[in-house]
Amino acid sequence: MIALFVLFSVLSIFLYNYNVNLKYGISDKEKAIQIFESANADLRNELYQKTDIKNLGNFAEKYNLVQEKNPGYMEHRALANR
Repeated sequence: MIALFVLFSVLSIFLYNYNVNLKYGISDKEKAIQIFESANADLRNELYQKTDIKNLGNFAEKYNLVQEKNPGYMEHRALANR
């Protein structure tokens, strides 16, 4: 009976330790997710600012781009026959 009690006590300690480690791991991953979500939001804001219609004129001037009056488009026959 005492051996069963000791075995149950040791098993309880291992289960408690495993549970605490899982909670710590989950907390650590949640913090990492928050950091990545923040970085993702910053990157999206930067992308939206760079592709804003107001800023495209500045982009064209910076890279010496010229607006084409009659642009020619390439077509692939497989895509054009759909």
